[in-house]
Amino acid sequence: MCPPRGLLLVTILVLLNHLDHLSLARSLPTASPSPGMFQCLNHSQNLLKAVSNTLQKARQTLELYSCTSEEIDHEDITKDKTSTVEACLPLELTMNESCLASREIFLITNGSCLASRKASFMTTLCLSSIYEDLKMYQIEFKAMNAKLLMDPKRQIFLDQNMLTAIDELLQALNFNSATVPQKSSLEEPDFYKTKIKLCILLHAFRIRAVTIDRMMSYLNSS
Repeated sequence: MCPPRGLLLVTILVLLNHLDHLSLARSLPTASPSPGMFQCLNHSQNLLKAVSNTLQKARQTLELYSCTSEEIDHEDITKDKTSTVEACLPLELTMNESCLASREIFLITNGSCLASRKASFMTTLCLSSIYEDLKMYQIEFKAMNAKLLMDPKRQIFLDQNMLTAIDELLQALNFNSATVPQKSSLEEPDFYKTKIKLCILLHAFRIRAVTIDRMMSYLNSS
């Protein structure tokens, strides 16, 4: 029987943090990580920094919109669409095959994050799921930013550094990815609701960015 999704995420973060401490106490294997994997680790670190900065600015600018972690209703837009938590389980936790991601997703084979085409199925599955997560958030953020730019108050809009960081990691994961067209909305935008949703999305995305960065660090050192 597999543990709940939330428990899996906590277990992964604790294990990865434990592995970070172990790496300081003993030398890593002599085999060096692939340049592509190291590049993707840099991209994930840049992404986490950019998301954190964007969230901090949003909390300061939208302080009257209940934008703190304690005040918002947390929502995961990737729920039931991707299986990143299960797909990125470290090998130490994959003894039970029933805990592996069962959702069918597109497996990338040409991303620079992969050391070679002989990369393990679990590594490929993990990176593919991360790619799908980033793509969903990218589409949401771009659509939201388009609405915010229409706001006569011009109170807030998304930091281009964060959007660039998402795009760079997506390209590293899959060079031949097709651009998903955005759906234009004919409805008049509700700027208050858009700003509230921005807070919710940024908090959720920062949590996902932490997970992605820890997984890239783990894959880079394993």
